[in-house]
Amino acid sequence: MEREAFLAYLTEKPRLLDGGMGSLLIAAGLEPGRAPERWLLDRPESVRAAHAAYVEAGSDIIQTNTFGASPPKLSASGLGSRCADVNALAVTIAKEAAGGRALVAGDLGPTGLLRPPVGRASDAEFLRAFEEQASALADAGADLLSIETMFDLSEALAAVKAARETGLPVAASMTFEKRKRGFFTIMGDPLVPSLKSLADAGADVVGFNCSVTSEVMLEMVREAAGTLSVPLMAQPNAGQPRQGPDGITYGASPDLFARDLTAMVLAGARIVGGCCGTDPAFIGTTRAALNVALLKAHA
Repeated sequence: MEREAFLAYLTEKPRLLDGGMGSLLIAAGLEPGRAPERWLLDRPESVRAAHAAYVEAGSDIIQTNTFGASPPKLSASGLGSRCADVNALAVTIAKEAAGGRALVAGDLGPTGLLRPPVGRASDAEFLRAFEEQASALADAGADLLSIETMFDLSEALAAVKAARETGLPVAASMTFEKRKRGFFTIMGDPLVPSLKSLADAGADVVGFNCSVTSEVMLEMVREAAGTLSVPLMAQPNAGQPRQGPDGITYGASPDLFARDLTAMVLAGARIVGGCCGTDPAFIGTTRAALNVALLKAHA
């Protein structure tokens, strides 16, 4: 998809992303600790069904099951030599599920590598990893590229650079925590300056995802909206995670989540969706709430 066409698509109306992928696959039987990308090869029908559920719920954009499909991450899963195959298959499955009713975003997550003094990774290593994955996603026919859950601005900028080389539209999100002095990544990168850096590097959309509830992320939208030169994107979790006898659960309800995402759109976000713990019920409820809000806004 051409970048100009994508920006025009966002201008038409706010767009709704999908929600969590891992939660749906776990519900379908994905074993704890097993890489979701493995199911692209072992159980593609389950991945396709997860995508299709989000399309039916009203997602305008769905993200490929490739959060951990960079070469370093795949190496940890025993798939290090199959970056091109895994990413291409993910795009094909998502496209089949979308059926032309939703755009497909090629998803890129952190590589798992760390820069000194914590690790040994270099900016060049980050760039090589993202170039290989971004190229595979673009060659397979992704409509845009979605970089998410970045906590190190240096790694995020490398991802944006690699994604820009494909010519596709690029959305880039980082994950922030609320502290006494404001919102920062775990590496200490501040909210608005980080988003501006991503936009200056060429991201067409910037934003935040994961780590916080929809209520807290609404605060982040209100802080960032109006300060940026590009559209804003937000994907909160379904409340705070809780470890119980049956695994991890989240505290938010679809209605509460939909209320907050609608408020984010009214505050200036152009793309909203869900992260950890969200499922098609959250997205469907948000779709209905957004439709009502947009009708009222144009009445």
